Amino acid sequence: MNNTHQINVEQNKPERLVLLRAQRLFYARAKQYQAWFTLLALVLPLMGVIFGASHPEIRPYLGFGSIVVLLLEVGVVARLQKEDCKRGAKVQEQFDTEVLKLDWNQLVAGRRVDAEEVRAITTTEMSDSERKRLQNWYEVDVSRLPVQLGRLICQRTNLAYDMRIRRKYVAILIGAAGVISVTLVFVGIYQGLNLNDLILTLCLPVLPLVAYVLREHRKQNDTIETLTTLKSEVEKVWDKALSGASSTELTTASRALQDAIYRHRASNPLVFDWLYNKLRNNEEDQTRHAVERLVAEAEQKMNVAEAQ
Repeated sequence: MNNTHQINVEQNKPERLVLLRAQRLFYARAKQYQAWFTLLALVLPLMGVIFGASHPEIRPYLGFGSIVVLLLEVGVVARLQKEDCKRGAKVQEQFDTEVLKLDWNQLVAGRRVDAEEVRAITTTEMSDSERKRLQNWYEVDVSRLPVQLGRLICQRTNLAYDMRIRRKYVAILIGAAGVISVTLVFVGIYQGLNLNDLILTLCLPVLPLVAYVLREHRKQNDTIETLTTLKSEVEKVWDKALSGASSTELTTASRALQDAIYRHRASNPLVFDWLYNKLRNNEEDQTRHAVERLVAEAEQKMNVAEAQ
């Protein structure tokens, strides 16, 4: 194994930071679509709570509005999100293949995102704070190892980090939706609405939100299951690496893992940035600890092998 390709150097080159920034902006735009839909889905039941009892004439409009919002999410918002998620996944794939020294697999990822599209979404100047957030995307300690081993740690980091965030997001999502739904029902009962009025004024308007939460819950759980499987596969390859697998064997295995990671990124459900930002310090601390342990384990194995 050779160690001439330094991940910590490659990932901080200006052209690589541009790729990371474009990836974040593509995903941010997809999340904006989701945020607008969520806002609309919350406004309808809120209007029902505030005006439904005193202005019964608006109830049919609230019901009609809920149907429109639901169809809008299925027919428009989901498509726009999918397009930007795919662009973001491709840009991230370009970053990873260059930094982790892997060939581009056009059969899986298709063509790279056009340079014009990357430029169009990154025309504003990168701020110092944004640059700082993008630098050292992967822990610098991985560069103490040959690239074939450091690459596996980076792939494991991607999967483990994402999995932990999504588990917490699912719990928050279900908890918040449950509190909102129960609160609306109790408010309706408190206002003296009969069953028909309760359905028309509150239950029907909250339908887009409930449908969204149930769909997201299923998708996020499916994604967590996929991430768990992929993480297990990375750890199997890691064990082979520490047992003396060849560079060619490890590169082939990492390329297959990267294909699965790309497919996951291109189709995975989104998580709002506020949760990433809130959990960032704690998650990065856990990531740093895991990387240090894996690097130390590999160095110990290599030292033993050299001594023999």
